[in-house]
Amino acid sequence: MAFTNPGPSRTTTVNTQIPYSPEVTIQTIAVSLTPVAIGAAGATEQSFGLNGVTQVTAATGIKAGDVIVSVNPPGVQAATAAVAVRCDPAVDDKFYITFMATAAGTPIAGLYLLTVARFNQSTRPPGSTTYGFVPTSVVP
Repeated sequence: MAFTNPGPSRTTTVNTQIPYSPEVTIQTIAVSLTPVAIGAAGATEQSFGLNGVTQVTAATGIKAGDVIVSVNPPGVQAATAAVAVRCDPAVDDKFYITFMATAAGTPIAGLYLLTVARFNQSTRPPGSTTYGFVPTSVVP
């Protein structure tokens, strides 16, 4: 009787994971911004949004507790760059962009794209600013 090699042994499992997360929503928001001039070399934080101080914009829908993953400025400008972005932890529709300058100048104005992650609000106890699924400490 001849022996036939059936080939490598393998099993396949159907991917049963859902294609989205019910805990996190990620969206891109386009906001028209006109940053103010930076007086000297260094970093300057400016606030924007419906409740912004540097510039009041149209409502963005950003909520306190959202995480801004990235900021995409409308172009490249010599001597200035958007280096950091964050949401206000207590005020809805207010976010901050930190601009770094190597010399005095004005960051580029135009349509900025913000990628925002929002955690499911139902996992947060009423009145709390922390989420139920985020660990408060790490136990070794």
